[in-house]
This record gives sequence, structure tokens and C-alpha cells, in this order.
Amino acid sequence: MGSKTSNRQLAPTVLFFLIIMFMSSTPVKSITCQEVLKVVFPCLSFVLGTVPPPPNAECCSGAQTLASMVTTTEDRRILCRCYQSIPPGIDIKPERVQQIPRDCKVNLSIPTDPNVDCNR
Repeated sequence: MGSKTSNRQLAPTVLFFLIIMFMSSTPVKSITCQEVLKVVFPCLSFVLGTVPPPPNAECCSGAQTLASMVTTTEDRRILCRCYQSIPPGIDIKPERVQQIPRDCKVNLSIPTDPNVDCNR
């Protein structure tokens, strides 16, 4: 009977370690620039300056989706690098990019300055 008590006491500990092993073996998926572009595409005309402020509802929805996708430091670094990799010929207005979180009332904890160090 003593061994049954020991097994019952041991079961929660074993379960805990199995859960930890499962969580640590599950690969963490980072965002990609393609995913980011797909989500923020509705903001393109706004950040290019071809439409007047404020950003439209579709852009704000995309910003909200982006905020929910960017959950880790690595995600923020990837997003930063995506932003910095936009070719200079595409005339993105940095001030418009900075305006989106404010106007859409979205908390994007990412840098919107194209000259920021993405590793910091």
C-alpha cells in the first residue's frame, strides 16, 4: 500500500516534467516579412502618402493583427529588419508609419524609426 501512495505523490511531478518537455520541444515560430506585408498591405497607400490621414479601418485592423503577431523580442527584431529592408525607391513616409499606432490606438512596441538599431 505504501507504493501506491508514493506513485500518487509522484504523478503530479512526472506530469509537470512531461508538460515542460512538451513545451520546450515545440518549435517557436517567428514571424516573416511576407506575413507582415500581407497584414499591413491595407496601410500601403497611407504610408506612401497617397491618401490623407487618418489611416483607414482596414489599415487599423492590420495594425491590430500585427500587434498580436509580434509577441517576442525576436519578432520585434524581425519586424524592424523587414521595415529597414524596404528598398529606398519605395518612398515610405516614416512619420506616417509612426502615426498608425497612435491613430489606430494600437500598442505596437516596435521601433518605427528606419535608422534604429534592430538588435537593441
